[in-house]
Amino acid sequence: MLTQVVKAQETLLVGQVLDSKDLSPIPEVNIFFKNTTIGIKSNSEGFFMLRTNEKVNVVVFSCVGYKRKEHRIKHGQSLGMQVELVEENNMLQEVFVIPGSNPALALMKKIRLMKPVNDLTRQPGFNLQRKEQNLVLLSKITKGLAGKRIFEQISRGAISNIDSSLTIPLLMSESYFTDHGKSTKEISQNNYSTPENAQFIIRKLLRDIDLNLNFYDNAVSIFGKSMISPLSNTGNVYYDFYLADSTLRDNRKNYEVHFRTKNEKNLAFNGKMFIDSGSYALTGIDLSLPRTANLNYIHNLKINQTFAVVDSNKWVVDQENTSLSLTYALLGDSLNPNPELFVKRSIQTIKSDSLMNADFAQSTYTAEELDRKLNDFTETPVVKFAKWLADVIFTGYIPLGKFDIGKIQNLARLTDVEGFRMTLPVYTNEKMWKNLRLGGSIGYGFGNQTIKYSGTAQVRIPSKQRQILSLSYVNDYRSDSYKYNDYLFREEPLTSGDEDIASTLLSFRSAKHLSDRREFNLSYTKDWNTAIETSIQLRSNTLMNSALLPFIQNGIRYNSALQQSLTVLTRFSFNERVYDDFFQRIYIKNYNPVLYALVEGGRYEVGVKKGNYAKLSGMVRQELDFNIGHWNYMIEGGLFLGDLPYQLLEMPSGNITNGYNMYGFTLMNLMEYRADKYLTFHNEILFNGIFLNQIPLIRHLNFRELLSLKMFYGTLRNKHNGVIEIPTYIHSTKVPYVEVGVGFSNILRLFTLQSFWRLTENNLHGTAKWGLKGSIRISL
Repeated sequence: MLTQVVKAQETLLVGQVLDSKDLSPIPEVNIFFKNTTIGIKSNSEGFFMLRTNEKVNVVVFSCVGYKRKEHRIKHGQSLGMQVELVEENNMLQEVFVIPGSNPALALMKKIRLMKPVNDLTRQPGFNLQRKEQNLVLLSKITKGLAGKRIFEQISRGAISNIDSSLTIPLLMSESYFTDHGKSTKEISQNNYSTPENAQFIIRKLLRDIDLNLNFYDNAVSIFGKSMISPLSNTGNVYYDFYLADSTLRDNRKNYEVHFRTKNEKNLAFNGKMFIDSGSYALTGIDLSLPRTANLNYIHNLKINQTFAVVDSNKWVVDQENTSLSLTYALLGDSLNPNPELFVKRSIQTIKSDSLMNADFAQSTYTAEELDRKLNDFTETPVVKFAKWLADVIFTGYIPLGKFDIGKIQNLARLTDVEGFRMTLPVYTNEKMWKNLRLGGSIGYGFGNQTIKYSGTAQVRIPSKQRQILSLSYVNDYRSDSYKYNDYLFREEPLTSGDEDIASTLLSFRSAKHLSDRREFNLSYTKDWNTAIETSIQLRSNTLMNSALLPFIQNGIRYNSALQQSLTVLTRFSFNERVYDDFFQRIYIKNYNPVLYALVEGGRYEVGVKKGNYAKLSGMVRQELDFNIGHWNYMIEGGLFLGDLPYQLLEMPSGNITNGYNMYGFTLMNLMEYRADKYLTFHNEILFNGIFLNQIPLIRHLNFRELLSLKMFYGTLRNKHNGVIEIPTYIHSTKVPYVEVGVGFSNILRLFTLQSFWRLTENNLHGTAKWGLKGSIRISL
């Protein structure tokens, strides 16, 4: 007898399921052979593998929120597939029986109405203590499925041994903080074995992720970008909602609502949330940002929050996990110029009756294991290079052993007075002395063949609070528009307020207006607490006569004027993190107001004229996120008492460069105005591409809209002419000076372009009613 064995043919399907709109992966898709019980779900990246020996000819793809799709296949075929599903507004009528309506929308309306009650941060007396853990890993692989796999493993808190060999730990930090309503206060921080400069890089990197991601708010801020919450009052404009299921969680009925962004370019999420049926409170949320969103360097972002009930109807965040990956060229090298950083942040509410997780930031590593890896990694080339480059980019100084060269913006400039000038600024650093800093600069102008110089000595007084005593002398040229007490230059380490490499060489211009100065300065700086710092400065400055700042009275031209002053400048900030780099303080951006208050008294001598004066001024600036963008504003006002030379009066920053300064007036001429009473108002709103994202083709360029409004008003008494004659090209405002700008940013990820219009005082000689300005502005 002849027996024939027939081997069943296997049908094998491997592929990925994507959204047809933005080609983002769709997880949890039901994939099965029609009329069988053989099926599987797609993973978090939309991938699947389905196989059978049974005779089949149709495979089905089904997912809540998407149209069901069937695909014919051949029995026994091995096939690779890319399946695109189309969104569909599914409705479960079991919850709300309203013909023709979307039950999810009715549910979302009730959720939003209950936000003031369910958002505990709005309640008086709300106080919560939590622990935050940050883990930052540098990937050795930046492209392909391996990078995706690493991110998925990190976001799930399951880094395998294989994946751990492909990543290098850069930072691990642990902080304890308290929430008092909307205010968050850090109690303590531990950065383990992370080198100090590497800490600074990462802290700068992480500074714009809110410690409290509250989705009851209309937007959450991540890297300075406002991302619209699905619970926003305007959420229906940006999201499609689908009521997926009603389930029991902790013996309570919960609604499961899925949501998807209507426009893949908007900064809006895809995900799902769970709502308590009794209180309509949020009990859990799991979301991710589409890879096609209008961002430059962030490639993946996932956030998960779970809530715990604190009484019968009150829910508070119990655990929060944020995972993201981004390209960070600062840490690149020749073999890996655009490395990928993986960031995992875990925040857990501290309860007296609960044990904290043994692993660190949900990574499956213990703190001891990571600390050991970091300690081994400290002296590797990538960290040494990162430390060096961090000093250059974030502090403005180039570290060379026991000395620092810088600041780098002062190394060269081009002016009509000096021609091309080279400057060598050298200062000791903490490797030389811990509490003493000595140094100075020497510069040579190749045009006028003149040497200029300066010297500085600083001492840190040992005490609990920061105290610094400084002494300096400068013999150099300054810009005619230089301000000795400009608040804003204290905020940016790479801004000098004078003519430098950025305002001349990088702006393709030669500075025309300089005046010779002799400056002596003695100052004392003290921190009163974490929110208040004061600087007391004693100055004696000799200002030399120049073409744009002449000292003329009754036909007599004087060579110089002497100014001596005592200034008390106090800075107020709230919940702000700072980085103290030796004797330099760098402010890590926050979203609370920053205030300055100044009181100054002084005297002057010009020829036979002598007199006393006083100045009172203040400034407030703030950066705010809102649903669809970012608002930056500054208000400054001041008052001078006494009659004094016009050179010492307030001068608004006019158009002195070819670049764009947010706190300068683009269409105002240099030296156009002086004032003894003044008020300045600057506004800039940067949208997230909310309008340009709607335009076909244009939306793929990721442009972002930009609006600005700038105003200045000041008075000028005629009595100042009795000290020094005010040139005819200097005016006082008859009506407020106003200019507006409209443009867009993120051009090639680097450039901003704005069109400006001057709305008032256009009858003055030499004024321009319209102008076009560009600038370099790097943004995530």
